Amino acid sequence: MSVQRSQIESALSTNLPKDVIIALLDEYQNIKQQFFLGKFQPAELNAARFSECILRLIEFLDIGNYTAFGKQLDTKKIITRITNNTSLPEGIRFFIPQLTRVLLDIRNKRNVAHVGGEVNSNYSDSLFVSHSADWILIELIRNYHINSIDEARKIVESINETKLPVIVEVGSFIRVQNTKLKTEQKTLLILYYKQPNKVSDLDLLKWIRYTNTSRYRTEILKALDDQALIHYEKGFCILLPKGIAYVEKNISPELIV
Repeated sequence: MSVQRSQIESALSTNLPKDVIIALLDEYQNIKQQFFLGKFQPAELNAARFSECILRLIEFLDIGNYTAFGKQLDTKKIITRITNNTSLPEGIRFFIPQLTRVLLDIRNKRNVAHVGGEVNSNYSDSLFVSHSADWILIELIRNYHINSIDEARKIVESINETKLPVIVEVGSFIRVQNTKLKTEQKTLLILYYKQPNKVSDLDLLKWIRYTNTSRYRTEILKALDDQALIHYEKGFCILLPKGIAYVEKNISPELIV
């Protein structure tokens, strides 16, 4: 996203509860990151937490306060009440509550939560979740931003930018589409994508297209192992928790085109 998260947070936090906005943006980032890294089930699961933040926001817009975090939400009551509040914009009182209900149903009633079914729907469900989260966030910005119209428009345009996943599979070959990443970053990104599976150094060499095998093993992989970002042993690598944290904090999961 070309607009910084802090700009979105600032645009919404005056008219809406800041703690809910912060939690909402945390879950939004998680949805986008997991989706673009091909972690479809986590993206769908994060939709439930995103939806709980949305329910608290619309509850606040309806009655002026909201259910505290950690307490059970009365989803049906919240949606019914706000749907009947005709003083609110149509998108807020009708479309967002209904879309939120669908997002919760995906979590509860689709393959993400249960084993079963012959055709895996995780990708299409996650795509729906990702675009729905975009739409809801844009609707909030349209109605409750404190910025100028031009600044709000820039935020909306940023959310609507065409984005591609930074990593893709072509058959059994993995490609990192952000060619500006360093070799170390590409290595960590692939290991993140493949976790919790181990990956051979030969596959990493092939996928990254690194030509100096000896240097890659002794300098790149050893350095990452020394930093405890990966565990490298007997020709195989696996990402460690410290490496997971590094990827999630420092490597964008999407490309803007």
